[in-house]
Amino acid sequence: MKNEKTFWLFALAFLIWQPVIDVLTSASLLLLNVNLTVGVIARVLFMAAIVLALFWLARSNRLARKYLLYLIGLAVLILVNMAMNFNVKDPYYIASELKYFNKVVYFPIVFVGFNMLYLYLKREHEPFKEKTTTYFLYASLIISAVFIISFITGTSMSNYSHTKIGFTGWFFAGNEIGGIMAIILPLTALYAIEQTDKLKEWRYWVPFVLLAVSMQFLGTKVGYGGIMIVLVATFITMFIFYMTKERTEKIRSNMLISLILMAVLVVTTPITPVFHNMFAHLSLLNIELDFGKEKEKEYDPVTGEEIPSVDDEDKPEITNDQIQNLVFSSREKYLADMKDDFMDAPIGQKLFGMGFAGNYVEPGPGVGPKLIEMDFYDLFFSLGIIGFLYMMSVPLYYVVKFILYFIQNIKETFTMTNVMYGVSFILALGIGATAGHVLTAPAVSIYVAAVMALLMVREGIVKE
Repeated sequence: MKNEKTFWLFALAFLIWQPVIDVLTSASLLLLNVNLTVGVIARVLFMAAIVLALFWLARSNRLARKYLLYLIGLAVLILVNMAMNFNVKDPYYIASELKYFNKVVYFPIVFVGFNMLYLYLKREHEPFKEKTTTYFLYASLIISAVFIISFITGTSMSNYSHTKIGFTGWFFAGNEIGGIMAIILPLTALYAIEQTDKLKEWRYWVPFVLLAVSMQFLGTKVGYGGIMIVLVATFITMFIFYMTKERTEKIRSNMLISLILMAVLVVTTPITPVFHNMFAHLSLLNIELDFGKEKEKEYDPVTGEEIPSVDDEDKPEITNDQIQNLVFSSREKYLADMKDDFMDAPIGQKLFGMGFAGNYVEPGPGVGPKLIEMDFYDLFFSLGIIGFLYMMSVPLYYVVKFILYFIQNIKETFTMTNVMYGVSFILALGIGATAGHVLTAPAVSIYVAAVMALLMVREGIVKE
């Protein structure tokens, strides 16, 4: 391809511009009130460019041909899905179906595209890991700046409509920006670790702190949990290095910084939005926590005798349904409904999927097409057994190969880069499985695709 290097470098730099695109998307929706947003246009064009590049490379590259056949197969399965559901679902909202499947195919297309991108840069001896980590850092700084400026100026959008506290800056989708920040956070930690040789060089941790503070503004469990997981993973990894490899000042310094930041997070937890929101959620579920406080004695106003208090054994127990609601925020209810729809669906829908939001009904007050917002379930029910397994086959093949290779060569593969990129990938999977908006959201899935592809190409799992 003519100017192939320029194309792939521009494609990699597209990672930096994701937060800018998301802010422009918010402006398109809120100020211009248009559905065809900057984000939709930019990401569709990027996806189209990747597909065209694969077509061009397929003439001489065997791996590109395999990827192209994989994507063509996925397109055929989606066409079968749409043709079948057009005759089965009533009503059938074709615009919603097309919009949803555009989001679904984004991850596999971008993932194979980033594989080809990193293979090319590796072949050209470009420092692609360093570039990628730096680009993630730039994206994190843009996100942090948006959150902090919007909060200071009072122009931040609220993440919740009532009861709970949280802010999304100038980003329209709270769940998506939360996922992005959690995926990027380990890589800002990686940058800080690589640059910090002494404790007095703690300034390299500032981008991490800024992003972590911004994540606290969200008021979500994802934000708080992501920070804690990254800090714990950093400390444990540094400790393992310290005990098994080198007891250097660099390792000691980063281990101490991560420990201090963990302590700060724990101490400030009671004043964080997520702490308030957890109690607000418990209140909605009629769960009362007294933390061992002694209940004041009550007396009968007539006799003056003490009224016996209710024993702990007689208090209503917290049910499994309440725990699930606390963790999944009502997603478990949509999942149960979708499972019922799937069991009642004809064999064709079981095999090739029920499309967007399952067999939805005619919209009424509070009724309409609704995703579960748990990515793997959403993908399974929308694509069916065959479609889901086919879509996941290529990413899953590489992930399994990487895990086996990592374990078999643990002495060489247990590096800070692999650990932090691995934590980023694990967070993406965890968030996608529980809170959604990762694999089915192009703004987020592009980061997952980049993280996965870098790990696979860097360790030689993906080869031409």
